[in-house]
Amino acid sequence: MVLASLWRRVNFFEKVLLLVGILVTVVGFFFINKLYTGEGHLSWALLQAAFLWMLLIFLIILTDSNETVKEELKEEIREHKKETKLLRDISEQQLKELQLLRKTLSAKKKR
Repeated sequence: MVLASLWRRVNFFEKVLLLVGILVTVVGFFFINKLYTGEGHLSWALLQAAFLWMLLIFLIILTDSNETVKEELKEEIREHKKETKLLRDISEQQLKELQLLRKTLSAKKKR
């Protein structure tokens, strides 16, 4: 049961993000490798391309992390709504019991 709660369904956005991430990784590596083999030495253009490529991969990872957090928060909010409704029902029940006790005590005092 615990393992089942750890795994959740992958939504469409995450599938697309995975494909985009793989595509960015492969195409970026291809172009950076082509730039390096064309120049034959380390240059500023190569360093800029490599760091921008790594930054783009980092942004894709961050986007996936944000999507995961959003899904987890959605689940937490759903649970919070259930708990709030349950607490409201308990509170109403306790209020009714308190009113009944007051009526009973006031009836005993009048005797």
